[in-house]
Amino acid sequence: MMRLIGKLRSIPIKILILRALLRRLSKNHPKRLQIKEEFSGREAGYQSEEYIDTLIGQLLGSKFIIFHDLNFSDGNSTYQMDNLLISPQLALIIEVKNMTGELTFDSENDQFYQKIGDKIKGFPDPVTQAQRHQSYIKQLLADNNFPPVPVDYLIVINNQYAVLRFIGTSHAVKKRICKSHSFHKRVPQIVDIYTEEILTNKDLRKLSKLLLKLNTPPTNSIMKKYDIKISDLLTGVQCPHCSYFAMLRERKKWLCPSCKKYSFDAHLLALQDYFLLFNTRITNQQFRIFTRISSHDTSKRLLKTSRLKMTGTKKG
Repeated sequence: MMRLIGKLRSIPIKILILRALLRRLSKNHPKRLQIKEEFSGREAGYQSEEYIDTLIGQLLGSKFIIFHDLNFSDGNSTYQMDNLLISPQLALIIEVKNMTGELTFDSENDQFYQKIGDKIKGFPDPVTQAQRHQSYIKQLLADNNFPPVPVDYLIVINNQYAVLRFIGTSHAVKKRICKSHSFHKRVPQIVDIYTEEILTNKDLRKLSKLLLKLNTPPTNSIMKKYDIKISDLLTGVQCPHCSYFAMLRERKKWLCPSCKKYSFDAHLLALQDYFLLFNTRITNQQFRIFTRISSHDTSKRLLKTSRLKMTGTKKG
C-alpha cells in the first residue's frame, strides 16, 4: 500500500543556525566548544531520527498518516514531537533518544539520568515529556471537536550500547520504552490494542490540515542562549573552496586571497547565514556591511539576482 506522509522531516532549523554560527565564530571564541558540542549532539540526534523514520515507514506506513518533527505552542509552553502518527483507531507519539551508557528511568522521582563510567548526568525525563505531549494532543482533539480517538506513545532508544534501568516504573510504562532493535516487536503490542475506528477519512483530512497549520518551527534563541553579540561574528563572504574569510569582489566574481580560486555565487551562503542568525529581511545597506561590498549598485544587483522577494523603494 502507498505510504502516507503528512509532514516530511527536514534538517532542524537549530542545526542550520548552529552550523552558521560555527562558520562565523572565530576559532578561539570562548563559547565555540560549547556550541560545537551542542551541534554534534543535535546532528547525531537528527541522524538517529532519520533511521527510526525508515523503521516507522516500513512497519506503519500503510496504516498511519505520518508527521515527522512537529512543533506546537499553546501560548505558554512549546511541544516538540519527533513523530506523530494518526489513523482511524489511534494517534501515536513516537519519541526518539540517541543516548549511550546506563540510562535510568526513575519513575519514583520523575527523573532520568545517564551514567557513563563514574559520571552521572541528568536529563529531562522522556516519559514525563511523552505524557505531556499525549495530554496536549488529547486537549487539541477535544478543543477542535474531534471524536475521542485514543492517544498513546512509545519511547525509542536508538543506541545499541545503551543499557536501560528502571526504578519504580510500572509495567504499562515499561512496555512503552524500547530499544530500536525491538521496535518491530513493541509497536504491534501497542497498535493492536486499538481496533475500533474512531476517526473517519474526513476527520483524518481535517486533522492533518490542522496539525500542519499549528506546526510552528522554533524561533532562534541560540544567539541569546550563548550570549553571542553581532560583534563576535565574522563578516564577509566565505570561500567555498578553502573556507577562508573573506573573499574579495573583483570583476563580477568573488576571489579568494588565500587559495586564489573564484566563485560566482559565494554570497548566497552569506545571505543564508544572515537570515539564520539575524533576520529574514535584509536591506541593501545591511547586505553591504555583512558581505563587505562597497558598491551600492553591486549589492543591489546581487540581491536582485538572488531571487529574493523585494519590498520598499527607498535607497539604503
